[in-house]
Amino acid sequence: MRHGEVARAARSAVPRRARAARSAVPRRARAALPLLCAGLLAAGVAARATGAAAPPPAPPAAAPARVLSAVVKGPITGGTVEYLEAALARARTGGFAALVVTLDTPGGQLDATREIVQAMLATEVPVIVWVGPAGARAGSAGVFLTLAADVAAMHPTSNIGAAHPVTGAGRDVAEEAGKDMAKKVENDTAAFARSVAAARGRNADWAEKAVRESVSVTAEEALKLKVADLVAADLPELLAKADGRKVGQGAAARPLRVAGAAVEPYEPTVRQRLLGFLADPNVMAILMLVGMLGIAVEFYHPGMIFPGAAGGFCLFLAFLAMRVIPVNVGAVILLLAGVGLLVAEAYVTAHGLAGLAGAACLVLGTLFFVNTSAPGDWFDPGALRLSPWVIWPTPAALALLLAFMAWNVARVRRAPLHLGAPALVGAAGEALSDIGPAAGEAFVHGEYWQARSDAPIPRGAAVRVVAVQGLTVTVVAEGPRNG
Repeated sequence: MRHGEVARAARSAVPRRARAARSAVPRRARAALPLLCAGLLAAGVAARATGAAAPPPAPPAAAPARVLSAVVKGPITGGTVEYLEAALARARTGGFAALVVTLDTPGGQLDATREIVQAMLATEVPVIVWVGPAGARAGSAGVFLTLAADVAAMHPTSNIGAAHPVTGAGRDVAEEAGKDMAKKVENDTAAFARSVAAARGRNADWAEKAVRESVSVTAEEALKLKVADLVAADLPELLAKADGRKVGQGAAARPLRVAGAAVEPYEPTVRQRLLGFLADPNVMAILMLVGMLGIAVEFYHPGMIFPGAAGGFCLFLAFLAMRVIPVNVGAVILLLAGVGLLVAEAYVTAHGLAGLAGAACLVLGTLFFVNTSAPGDWFDPGALRLSPWVIWPTPAALALLLAFMAWNVARVRRAPLHLGAPALVGAAGEALSDIGPAAGEAFVHGEYWQARSDAPIPRGAAVRVVAVQGLTVTVVAEGPRNG
């Protein structure tokens, strides 16, 4: 091979080796590509498995449960209706887990009881009724409120029952309205008791017996008879035992979660406190009597303003209470007539007869003040009865006071007039000059008068008027003035 051919062969060999080296790199990369993909796939599967095994993040801590607590103590009246309806609304809008009603009542008005039961059955807020504290009772109307609760609980020393309808005076309905009406009221109330008990899955037979036979049972007996759901000594124990119980009907049934819940008391408003205060018939009767007394005093002494204003305010409160307590209209008329007769005693010569008649009207009006024969109020034996300390002493005291005022007015009217010239007769004075049968001058009653006297009276002597004729007074000497 010649020298030139050798040089060309060397130059052509270099590019071939370079091209071979460059082509070898892509071949190795292509060979490694499946291994790289397999590694990435394995890493993804492992990451997914690791993520599935890891626990999910913890949810935020739930807020502690709250329950609203309402207290019903005393007769069930229209004021109780407003208080419990407001408590149910507060529990619903405030997001409370339940409403707990602490109950201690002898009974109450049937119409008011129906309104409360309807509200309890219609609300979506679970209602827990606890007959407590120690020694409490759920009598008459209280039976229906307990039966209507989602959870009915009782203190170990409490009792429930005796729901037979009676008049407000405690007598049987048949005595005042006849057997037919008594039967109608009893059947209607018994059906009401059965329907409420059946709606809550409680002993409907016992509920009917409580109405027809006035049966009453202790807390342990109520638990065995399936009238009450549990027995608890206080609210914490009540909430602990009520926790987990199913409340609601059908698809809306859910477990109650109230164990350890914070208890928030529901305080009545000023209006509700006022209605509760006026629900006492003794208070209403006293307000009525005091109001009429204030009006009478204003008639005796026109222009004093305060007695009339205070009397009008008391009458306003009394009329407001009539919406809460059934009032006998005839009794109100008797009270008004009694006050009118006592006022007339001061202006009419009746020799005390008008005053006696007025006092009798006051006593009778107070005695029959509460309407105990209204069918809508046959439920509570004597809860709305007036106290004897109000029926007798209060009208008697008011009658004596008005009679004393009438006597004073009459005495003043019969007294002689002490105005003008007649008022000078008997008045004492002083001689400003010598006084004789002809003429003289005297100072009497803060005024200067022409004076005369049958006997001479020296200047400066004490005189007394015995007669008045025109602008001249007739005087007599009283003796020498001291000092």
